[in-house]
Amino acid sequence: MDKKMAQSRTMQASCFEFISTLFPGETFQFMEAQTVPDAFGQIGTYLTFKSKERELKFSFVEQAHQKFERVFLAQKSNESSFFSRLLEATYEEETLDIHHIVKSD
Repeated sequence: MDKKMAQSRTMQASCFEFISTLFPGETFQFMEAQTVPDAFGQIGTYLTFKSKERELKFSFVEQAHQKFERVFLAQKSNESSFFSRLLEATYEEETLDIHHIVKSD
């Protein structure tokens, strides 16, 4: 369990660094971490962060090749009651890298 706890803390630190780049003027708090299998049996880790302006949800999904994890970032603003996907990234060697930004309507 200690390994999972350490991994979760490392993911949180990576997310905080990533968030500070995306939203430099906002202060976020870590809210929750969950690790559950998805519909296909792949293990997913979900981290939620919140500021006064928005809530962010990072979804880390292990890949079959285990070289990196895919990360989906969704946000919910104060004006909306639903999460909308913001971008996709990869998580490798404790670093989040943007893969592509989801085009907004």
